[in-house]
Amino acid sequence: MGSTRIIPFCVPLSPGESSGVGVVGTITLRGQSAIVWFGWGAVERRVEEICDDSNNGSDSSTVTVGTGRPPMGSLSLSMPPRARSGSSIMPTPTSQLIGGSSDEDMMLGQQMSARLAKRIGWPIFVSCSFSDFGQNGVSPALAAGFDDDTMPAAMAEKEVTKILTIEKDKLVAST
Repeated sequence: MGSTRIIPFCVPLSPGESSGVGVVGTITLRGQSAIVWFGWGAVERRVEEICDDSNNGSDSSTVTVGTGRPPMGSLSLSMPPRARSGSSIMPTPTSQLIGGSSDEDMMLGQQMSARLAKRIGWPIFVSCSFSDFGQNGVSPALAAGFDDDTMPAAMAEKEVTKILTIEKDKLVAST
């Protein structure tokens, strides 16, 4: 079935800032399935040394890293849709496995897991925790100038899609 890999990711809300709050999370890969867990967390930019065999030395690059662990939110599972005989595609089956205190988090998780399962073709679990704003009670998305949490969630989904596509391509190439 394959080994388990955990890939952290982060998406800063303000790309030009050196630090702040953003979307942080992990993607846990096990065979041809993934668990995506994300929420608010601290994001910082730092310079890291990169060893590159092509230039026989090291180079430095600025990377964005996320810190903190968002609380576990609701958990949704979507299975990839299957084609019926003919050309029609069935809807993406999605189940709410664990509920949460926020309907918005549950809807974001269900929608994201359905889109990812359809794009990647794998079973996708998603746990979303945007309703926990921390001590001041203000959504980081609102503080960054967004109207609501949907744009940061879309930014996170884009990053997760990119990572899962790369990992799926690697898995296909290795078989």
